[in-house]
Amino acid sequence: MESVREWTVKVVPKNHQDLPHCSRVHDSPGVIFSLAGFCGNVFHSFSDVLIPLFATARPFNRQVKLLITDYRKWFIYKFIPILQALSRYEMVDIDDVQEDGKNIHCFSRLTLGLKGRQSNELSINTSESEFTIIDFKKFLRSAYSLRKTTAIKLQDGGKKKLAPVLLIVTRRRTRALSNVEEVERMAVQLGFKVTIAEIDANVSKSAEVINSCDVVLGVHGAALTNMVFLPENAVQIQVVPFDTDWIAKNAYGDPTKDMGVRYLEYKIGIEESSLSKKYPPDHAVLTNPKLFVMKDHTTEFAEC
Repeated sequence: MESVREWTVKVVPKNHQDLPHCSRVHDSPGVIFSLAGFCGNVFHSFSDVLIPLFATARPFNRQVKLLITDYRKWFIYKFIPILQALSRYEMVDIDDVQEDGKNIHCFSRLTLGLKGRQSNELSINTSESEFTIIDFKKFLRSAYSLRKTTAIKLQDGGKKKLAPVLLIVTRRRTRALSNVEEVERMAVQLGFKVTIAEIDANVSKSAEVINSCDVVLGVHGAALTNMVFLPENAVQIQVVPFDTDWIAKNAYGDPTKDMGVRYLEYKIGIEESSLSKKYPPDHAVLTNPKLFVMKDHTTEFAEC
């Protein structure tokens, strides 16, 4: 939070001498929010910014100006379909506007900050918003022109059985599946049409790939955030690394309950982890991994 710029709300009477002269008066309301914090990670981009922004700005039906403090150009470019679907106006770098203290923008209505989520990550607090996370998923399908709304039925009456599409999400460095080919062969034998892909920073491409699937399987990590693009009744299977049960369930298990996505998980045992081949059985990485992380050995732990 130390990277988030602080704003001060000062209440003054109308026509007070401290009230600055407006250099520009806006007819539309505005929303001020920050792009600092952890939003460089796709999980936090959605959980901390985009979903709360949707809950806050969507009621204005695009007739709202997005005033961004801690402006990040890369964030705008990366998520421009979402931002343009929320506002018909150009994004405003509010820090730049206020730099000289003379360029004063005036609004008759201004929302400071974003509506919070529920206890779950990747969620909307329905006590504060008229929208749900299902509405957000529908909004994403519209913003990215995604075609698939519902996962296929395994059996459609007397018609020929359709093969569900399974995406295996791969990782190059940490937390990589060492037996992807074996998993693929088993999935094919079970009747799946299998796709193997690594989810990259291209959100539009990732959205299209994820939306085309009926089942997504991947090791715990930010790429699983893309479940927001899954069609209704799809399945997310999370491979849970050794001793990461709570964070895995909290980040990508619990949120599925309100998303219309079914959730399964496979927990990696010590003997299945590559760590067991690197460290002796009595090493702290295996016997007390939480303590090991607390000692700041995070690079080693990331291999689990």
